[in-house]
Amino acid sequence: MIKDKWKNRIGVTVIFLAIMKYYGVFFGFSNLSKYFMLISLLLATVLVITNIKRYTLVHYGIFAIFAVQFLLSKNITAIYTYYLCLALYNVDFKIIVKWFMIINAILFSIYLCMNLVGIHPTEYLEGRNDFGFGNPNTAFISMFLVWISYFYSIYNKKNKLDYALLFLFVFLMYTQTTTRTGLLTAIMTIIAFFILEKVNLEKKWVKVFISGFPIFMTTLSLVFATVLSNNYFINKILSHRPLYWHSYVMHPSKGINLFGYPSNIRDILFTQRMPLDSGYIWTLYSSGLVVYTVLILMMTYTLYRLCVEKKRAEILLIVSLLIYCFAESIMLDLATNVGLILIVSGVSNLRFKRFKKTAGNIKLKKVGS
Repeated sequence: MIKDKWKNRIGVTVIFLAIMKYYGVFFGFSNLSKYFMLISLLLATVLVITNIKRYTLVHYGIFAIFAVQFLLSKNITAIYTYYLCLALYNVDFKIIVKWFMIINAILFSIYLCMNLVGIHPTEYLEGRNDFGFGNPNTAFISMFLVWISYFYSIYNKKNKLDYALLFLFVFLMYTQTTTRTGLLTAIMTIIAFFILEKVNLEKKWVKVFISGFPIFMTTLSLVFATVLSNNYFINKILSHRPLYWHSYVMHPSKGINLFGYPSNIRDILFTQRMPLDSGYIWTLYSSGLVVYTVLILMMTYTLYRLCVEKKRAEILLIVSLLIYCFAESIMLDLATNVGLILIVSGVSNLRFKRFKKTAGNIKLKKVGS
């Protein structure tokens, strides 16, 4: 067994490589992404092998489902992300989030400096500053990754200066990018924070409400993509996203299926003018119904466990990213959704013995009745 110190160092390196894969597109070395990916897989394998006894049949079962999806669709996204999360499950999550915040803050700051000196010049989109990212929404997402990990880190400190900085970051970024989805996500995250501080997590209705949030957001996304896709008011608020969602979900020959499509299906089937800015719809469409259902069930169970354990900071982290996923495709990428690690950790509490015991109790009740 490797020592915790080395385990944490390897874990930080894995998260660094995942973030570099995300930023590689913007810095101009996207051709190195496959190397970042390979090295991260090798390091993840070290963590997986040295902690093999920690994994349960549930972990293996989910891995098998994701592997089948990869073999049938040739889309590596789901299994790659899940494998990294399996590895990072063995590392202190607070350390991972701390370095996730630091690495993102450094890379974001470097990119802003390069934007200021003209290396990555600003391209204004209808008067909106993209800070050289090519899209104002992407610039806000990159800031939000720092913002939410900082929020998680200071959750229990109750320092007013920290909260003032959080408001300042969002205000300054919004005045430049005027990204409604980002602003609304930040506002709803702050509202969720105040709600979490007040509610009693031991109450059944609170657990049901929080754990059912991924299912609610999925349902809402599908309703907008189908029934309300032509609603003028909704399309105006969401920048015509539901219209685009509808084109993917209801495609006559390449609609939603069980195991999804290759990761480049968007480039093959649609054009750049047909974006799919939704973590829910894009994950469902590209990864397929089977993987998506497993993922949502994992999220639901994890949120329930976090309620039981009264881990408010972790709940807020996952919920905030789930909110942002409604209008941005950031769900199935560790570089944009660090909360996925918690989901792998959450399902570790599932045991087949528990199911057998529950089933046995049900049978006894029937006999007794």
